Amino acid sequence: MPQPKENVIIFLKTCDLFAEKPYIIIKKFLKEGVPTEDSKIIELFFSRSEEAITETDRKYGKLCFEIADKILKSESDAEECVNDTFLGVWNAIPPARPNSLRSFICRIARNQALKRLDYISAKKRSRALEMSFSEMASLLPENSVADGIDNKMIGKTINDFLAVLDRDSRVIFVRKYWFLDSIADICHNCGFSESKVKSSLMRSRKKLRRFLEERGIII
Repeated sequence: MPQPKENVIIFLKTCDLFAEKPYIIIKKFLKEGVPTEDSKIIELFFSRSEEAITETDRKYGKLCFEIADKILKSESDAEECVNDTFLGVWNAIPPARPNSLRSFICRIARNQALKRLDYISAKKRSRALEMSFSEMASLLPENSVADGIDNKMIGKTINDFLAVLDRDSRVIFVRKYWFLDSIADICHNCGFSESKVKSSLMRSRKKLRRFLEERGIII
């Protein structure tokens, strides 16, 4: 199978879907117990306390694993990705002081997983992952991005698009193209019928295409 097109990777890496609004409920991935407040965890990083990693693992370790495993389909690779994620957070904070620690960690976890994916044979990718790449590649074909448009602008525009979708459409879109869930997984996790999920994805892709064209992102 061919490698994912560059524009698809841009979409996966730049869309900050957790930045300001919780577009999808992810609390079910968190571990039991009362977690340390994010602000306290950030202060632990700033004080260079190793407890920062412990508390980050306690609150976000399982979430990071779920994100990585969706992409890599390998427990051992996902576990290594989680370790790389924590190292990435340690190296980034300070100087970074994220407004949303969850968003910050999720971005790093996904980017680490996508980086690791580059070293894995395409034959090992799941059909669901290949389908997601294929569908987004058709939406963002090569050489379609207008001159002067950078990755950050693409990500912001797609986030703007997600903000105007109704809740169900947004949840389905994010689960399919950010978490890379299969349609069966979306139906199971969200209680939607297969026909609803498929029709919602088709409508959202068409709407996104128009949205990007209207804003001069793609030509």
